[in-house]
Amino acid sequence: MSAAFWPAYILHSRPLSDDKLILQLLLPEQGRLSAVVRRKQGKQRLSLQPFQLFMLELSGRSELKTVKNIDEAAVGHMFSGKVLYSAIYLNELICRLWPDNLASEQLFALYQAGLQQLDDVQASGTELEPCLRRFEFALLAELGQPIEWQYDANGQAINATARYEWQSEAGFVPSGSGFSGALLLNIGQNLWQAAETKRCAKQLSRQLLSPLLGAKPLASRALFASE
Repeated sequence: MSAAFWPAYILHSRPLSDDKLILQLLLPEQGRLSAVVRRKQGKQRLSLQPFQLFMLELSGRSELKTVKNIDEAAVGHMFSGKVLYSAIYLNELICRLWPDNLASEQLFALYQAGLQQLDDVQASGTELEPCLRRFEFALLAELGQPIEWQYDANGQAINATARYEWQSEAGFVPSGSGFSGALLLNIGQNLWQAAETKRCAKQLSRQLLSPLLGAKPLASRALFASE
């Protein structure tokens, strides 16, 4: 990797030694990568917080990079309560699901948009769940599992009066039970007013994410449960 400054978000950090941390970073184009940073780097001993944009210089040819320089690029998002738990959830999803050092053209922008939507939710008091579902489905698409909301696995238009089951690598298949076609169309059209639509989206996202996440529970979900 050539010496250059990159915009980056810190997704997670853990101690490596008394004066070093291992960071999980999200960068445009490069995706998620791991890097070692000294605790006292940059101007005024920067507080290396999540949900804040940094500019950093990386070095190293191995998968584990070294942060040579790091500076704040923008004021961090100041989340609280369930919005904070949701931001932690976004970070945890990327760390758990996105392979280390796998390039991505869209993941960085997707994450930035997710943080901005959470900021809007906190400022306006609007509903939180649609923001989470949009991020989950967009992340699944980046991982190679896009969802076609308008057509079923046979290429037929989703029927609002029919029901569908989700089949991996195929899509929605007509079924006597399962997800309501009307609710699937609502999700695809970003229409979240009905409580049934939000429940349907949550059930579907859990079904799709569960095999990717495995048996280990998400720590961020425990934060929601503690409320």
